[in-house]
Amino acid sequence: MTLHADHSLRIVVDATDLCAGQAGERPLEQRIVPAESRISLRSLQAGESMTHDGAKLLEILVVRGQLSLNGEALGPASYVRLSPGVSVTFTSTEASMVYLNERTPTEPEKDSFALRGNELDWRQGMVPGLKVTSLHQGLTKHTALVRWAPETRFNPHTHVGGEEILVLEGVFRDEHGSYPAGTWIRSPHMSNHRPFTGPEGATILVKVGHLDVA
Repeated sequence: MTLHADHSLRIVVDATDLCAGQAGERPLEQRIVPAESRISLRSLQAGESMTHDGAKLLEILVVRGQLSLNGEALGPASYVRLSPGVSVTFTSTEASMVYLNERTPTEPEKDSFALRGNELDWRQGMVPGLKVTSLHQGLTKHTALVRWAPETRFNPHTHVGGEEILVLEGVFRDEHGSYPAGTWIRSPHMSNHRPFTGPEGATILVKVGHLDVA
């Protein structure tokens, strides 16, 4: 099965129902070549467990609720990165929603780590109204959380290597539309836009430089 496998296309997926508390899983991307990947949003009931067998690289972001990993409590905005070969079992200690990105890595992956959401280092972004915390920096790829204050405008820019966004809170906007919490947006290599926020502000997960450039 493949889903949204063509990285040359701009994709927008509405999963606002999961953000509102509905149970279930929403596949966002599934592809086999050139590198296997599966991205999804998943709601977990309190006490529900999830096992990762370690066959691939796995990224997890806690969107809401709380997970337990080896006895460590991971609340909202917590980020986990597990290198291939690391198998674990997570348990949801309360009703939760998580972002899952499982794939064959295209860069060397050596370290596994977890960042607690309440201990993240937020820094001033490139324009007033932005706060950024880096989650992972690769050779050409970067994963971060970005907080947008209300009525913030960013510079027009081009996505070298593409961009992936998951709206976690508020409403994210650009000239193409408005995206409430629970919206997933994937923009291809060399696409461009001018993002901004309205009165709600927004918090987003953003991944850049990781999509096919051919």
